[in-house]
Amino acid sequence: MIKHDDAARQTAKFLLQIKAVKLNPDSPFTWASGRKSPIYCDNRLTLSYPEIRTFIRQQYVDIITEQFGEIDVIAGVATGGIAQGALVAQELGKPFVYVRSEAKSHGLTNQIEGEIHEGQSVVVIEDLVSTGKSSLVAVDALRAKGCIVKGMV
Repeated sequence: MIKHDDAARQTAKFLLQIKAVKLNPDSPFTWASGRKSPIYCDNRLTLSYPEIRTFIRQQYVDIITEQFGEIDVIAGVATGGIAQGALVAQELGKPFVYVRSEAKSHGLTNQIEGEIHEGQSVVVIEDLVSTGKSSLVAVDALRAKGCIVKGMV
């Protein structure tokens, strides 16, 4: 298992290597939170590189195993946490669900997609946090279903 500082340093190197970090001080990016920033990190780009996505997946797995022990379900926050969350769930041999920011207005009107049950312990996967709003919305939705949210990575 790699130390967290080393993992963070390697992740940063990978993000720079694939040019996932964008800088534009003259025309700031608008984040999902509505905040403006001269920096944007396109984490979804990591999925196109097998070595990098595997490295990131393994860091999630190691943190979950070390920090949270046995869990029942992995939940990804839509949309950025879906792909890595599914990879993590596969590696851990656990069920996967994902949580939208709000219930759909059509079809089954689900906010949580996938099978989840009251009393199950869950770790939430998020790819990037600015204000934490989407993360907290996901946690609230899972708790409303009676789940025990052990944490977020």
